[in-house]
Amino acid sequence: MIVTIANAKGGVAKTTSALFLAMAWTCRRPDSKAVILDADPQSSASLWRDIAEDNGETLGSVDVRPANLSTLQRAVKHPTDGLTVVDAPPQGRLLEAAITPADFVIVPTSDSPLDLQQAWATMNSIPEGKPAAVLIVRAETNTRAYQATIDALDRNRTPRFDTVVRKRQDIKAAMGHKPAKLWEYAQVLAELTEEEQA
Repeated sequence: MIVTIANAKGGVAKTTSALFLAMAWTCRRPDSKAVILDADPQSSASLWRDIAEDNGETLGSVDVRPANLSTLQRAVKHPTDGLTVVDAPPQGRLLEAAITPADFVIVPTSDSPLDLQQAWATMNSIPEGKPAAVLIVRAETNTRAYQATIDALDRNRTPRFDTVVRKRQDIKAAMGHKPAKLWEYAQVLAELTEEEQA
């Protein structure tokens, strides 16, 4: 399965979501691998791996690889067993190439109105017929902003995950480490694999 994580806006937990989902996959399927194709110009997934290695940690069965137009096109022709997660760039040909092979596109957003506008812009750029849904991340579920986000998504009939990733210091501080706990990302993966089987 190929999952692309995309949003035109930076700072919406694309890389964090990619890493946590890949870890959730390998925890759920210990005999399977997960590959993250790091197509974002900031190379955050690669940096995460490098910092972990510098600290003497590994990401287990999660393999982070740099990605470009060629490697993304190859993903279409030669899909790997297990899970491939594409950490997509914000725009351009590389974003299109990251979406093309995807079996599913996840568009993460916080409960900020600006982030939500960018999430809709990204959803609108995904070709019709390509399965995609918004994932609310870094949510403070007891706030009006959160409820307004849920209401706006539902009012506009925007596909979204039922699972919401709450704002947590553990997730915020996970950069450069193998996550000790997957939090809601395990439920996100469960929803994703159910969608794939449907």
